[in-house]
Amino acid sequence: MLPVIFESGFISIKTYWVFIVAALLISSYLAVNRLKRQRVDFLLLIKQSSSYVLIPLIISRLTFFILNTNTYLPALDLRTFINFFSIWDQGLSIWGGITGFFIILTIRLIKAKEDIWKWYDALIVPLLIGMAIINIGQFLGGFSYGSPTNLPWGTHYELDNVMYTVAIHPTQIYTLITIILILWSKKKIQNKSHFFKREGNASIYLTFMSSLAFFLLEFLRGDDTITILNIRLDAYMFFLLSVVSAYALYHRYKEFKHTKHEPTETTGS
Repeated sequence: MLPVIFESGFISIKTYWVFIVAALLISSYLAVNRLKRQRVDFLLLIKQSSSYVLIPLIISRLTFFILNTNTYLPALDLRTFINFFSIWDQGLSIWGGITGFFIILTIRLIKAKEDIWKWYDALIVPLLIGMAIINIGQFLGGFSYGSPTNLPWGTHYELDNVMYTVAIHPTQIYTLITIILILWSKKKIQNKSHFFKREGNASIYLTFMSSLAFFLLEFLRGDDTITILNIRLDAYMFFLLSVVSAYALYHRYKEFKHTKHEPTETTGS
């Protein structure tokens, strides 16, 4: 693939980093526009903006570090400490970064007494678009790759960070297509129903669809990580998130149907 997009002398620009930066810029632009339409105090994202970058970056690195203990924890010594801060090896967890961002954002929103669901509804679509862009970078850089396959669209890598020399599932492309389909489904529902008019419904729906899809995609992943009973740790997390969001979505839909069919009061003439 294309792990390095530009190299000259001592300068080497990694493809993955380029797509991470592009994802951050594009998703931030879309998020600001959507927050403006929601008429919230989007300046909360600008104030102390460095924390929205540094904290997610640290949690992203820490998550990747923990999930790849065989590589990063050969022994608890000075080399382990140095390895943690050597982020130029592109060892970052998207989900760790997202979790870190929403932790710091939620804390700020609670302190500012802002409507959390309104913010989540505004941010979740740009977030998914950013994830889709990052997956392109992962595909080109050979990260978050799949397990061996005999399917005709199997992908071959000749990179040190990919453990297989045979054709493997392009799980990054699967994820990209999945995100596009999920966003398309939301658009179709939105055109035919008022379900997403209630704040929080869009966030819960997209969370459920995404976590369920990502849970299934985990069984096609081939990169090394922590497993429990031969199931990837991420799969457990996605399954738990899908169950919780499904429960919330079910109750939200019941309330929507009840409100929709509730008879309106009429006054006698």
